[in-house]
Amino acid sequence: MSIWTDRARLYVRGRAFLLDLGEEVAFYTESGPKRARYLLVGRLSPPEWFRLGLPRQGVLHYPLAVDPLAFLWEGETLVFPGLRVYLAGPPPFVETPYYAWPLTEGVGPG
Repeated sequence: MSIWTDRARLYVRGRAFLLDLGEEVAFYTESGPKRARYLLVGRLSPPEWFRLGLPRQGVLHYPLAVDPLAFLWEGETLVFPGLRVYLAGPPPFVETPYYAWPLTEGVGPG
C-alpha cells in the first residue's frame, strides 16, 4: 500500500478521469515544474470543468482524447495512451510524450 492509495480519490465522470491527490503536490512535467492537487485527463469544455467543481488553479490537465476508463496501474505508475504519471518519483527514462512525477526538493529530470 502506498501513501497515494491512502489519500487519493479516483473519479471517472463523463469524458473525464479525475484523480484528487488530497493535497497540493509539486510535480515535474514535460513542460516544467507545476503544483496541483488534481490530475485531470480528458478534453473538457469550461462548463464541464465547472460541473466537476474544479478550481481554476491547482489542476494538472492533460486534454487527451482518450477513454477515461482506458487507464492502467503499473505499480505506482498511472498509464494512459501517451501519458504516464510516475507517483513513486522520477523514472529511469520517460516512455511517453506527456509525463509527470512528484518532485522532491532539488529533483528535476533524470
